[in-house]
Amino acid sequence: MKIHPSCFIAENATIVGDVTIEENCSVWYNAVLRGDRNSIVIGKGTNIQDNAVVHVTKHNATIIGENVSIGHSAVIHSAKIGSNCLIGMSATVLDGAEIGDGSLIGACALVSENKKIPENSLVLGVPGKVVKTDKKLVDIITRNAEVYRKLAEEHKAKKYSRYTALTQDKG
Repeated sequence: MKIHPSCFIAENATIVGDVTIEENCSVWYNAVLRGDRNSIVIGKGTNIQDNAVVHVTKHNATIIGENVSIGHSAVIHSAKIGSNCLIGMSATVLDGAEIGDGSLIGACALVSENKKIPENSLVLGVPGKVVKTDKKLVDIITRNAEVYRKLAEEHKAKKYSRYTALTQDKG
């Protein structure tokens, strides 16, 4: 396990096994990164939001590029996510799928096994379909990643009061 010291890792996030998290990343509350059967690599500036699950299979690692936002409750399973992508809340990306740089996977979308999504694609639905390609998507994605980098710094600095049964931290 390699976690860059600049990262924010929420106290109840779970990280197991062969996981590399590069600089300025954040792993939020109740997120699970399980590199037990293969490896997980998280690129610089990426955020894994609350309740997200990142897992692997024996035959496929999970590789997530730089400046990626993995939305709340999303599932990434043995897939490759390019840089500057946004995976929406409760979206699922299955084994062997590859998401091209600058793509946005909409909330609740399902990217099927071994599906290849081109760069700068907007994917919606179940099963997920490319509804348009637009290089301007990266602007939305970049803003979201920047917001999470700033928010991670605030949480690292304990700006917000919190209470958990484990820590009973009130400051």
